[in-house]
Amino acid sequence: MKRVVQNVITFMIIAVIIMGGFSIYRSYKHNKELEKTYDFVISKFTEKNELVVADATVDTNAKKTFTPEATKEWPSWIQPLVKLVSSRRIELKIPVKTEFKLVLNEIDKDDISIKDNKVTFRKPLTVNVDSQIEGDVEIVNSSNGLLDKAADMLTSGKSAQEFLNEKAQDTVYDTSEYIMEDKDTIKKVVKSAQKSLEEILNISSSSNISVELTEDDLTFVNVDKKSK
Repeated sequence: MKRVVQNVITFMIIAVIIMGGFSIYRSYKHNKELEKTYDFVISKFTEKNELVVADATVDTNAKKTFTPEATKEWPSWIQPLVKLVSSRRIELKIPVKTEFKLVLNEIDKDDISIKDNKVTFRKPLTVNVDSQIEGDVEIVNSSNGLLDKAADMLTSGKSAQEFLNEKAQDTVYDTSEYIMEDKDTIKKVVKSAQKSLEEILNISSSSNISVELTEDDLTFVNVDKKSK
């Protein structure tokens, strides 16, 4: 009987050792696979300096108004229009395109967490908000059709557009500031950024890695220059 008990104990000890060894092996294998996933994700992210968030671009028409006093120093080609306006203000309509660019080249392993093939972020991602004038700047005075035609004629040339573009530059910074505060736009950027990140992780890969983003995971930075 004593021998039987010893055999049972011995068998149980061996079983525990085997199970422990198998558990250690599984844990080691899991850690190696997880490490490979981390390396893969980081390499995919850092391949790109910035990632333009697809489907999040915003097109707006900004406006800027100049008083007659402010136009006195404008060049001679526009003075006929200034005289037509007389005491009225001159208003510019400025087409502005705003893009959102994820900064990915600064991410390292400590900034992300991966569980069940889902990537979350421990540190907020930087999103550069970049607005640019896209198209022709127009002088708008809709209350006077004759004045509108004169404005179109005077501003259609290349040098005129360069001048108006220069005068409208401060609206670029202001547009980015405004858009960064728009809640609907922020939600759209979060959703589109998540989709864009998943696309670069899963393109030409069978990994099927998902990304989870919230508004708290993004820090928006206006990279446009503020007029002095």
